Amino acid sequence: MSDISDIRKDVVSIVETCGKLAGPIPPDKDLYSDLGVESVNAISILLALESRLGTAIDDTRFVEARTLNGLVDLVAGTKLAPGSRVA
Repeated sequence: MSDISDIRKDVVSIVETCGKLAGPIPPDKDLYSDLGVESVNAISILLALESRLGTAIDDTRFVEARTLNGLVDLVAGTKLAPGSRVA
């Protein structure tokens, strides 16, 4: 991932696939209460993001990033060397 547009594409792809969402995802809608992503799918999203990054994402930060924009910001801030852990 080299820039924010690449990060956004990856996050959108993962959220659409793992969150079982179709069509454009409004960037500021709550993925859970507004768009209906279930908790089991949220875990799949988290694991897919971690796999794509090659690093761990703090669970609390993930839960707080409830929108597509929030996840993009989280992932952009998590771009660390492989094997690094985000606290």
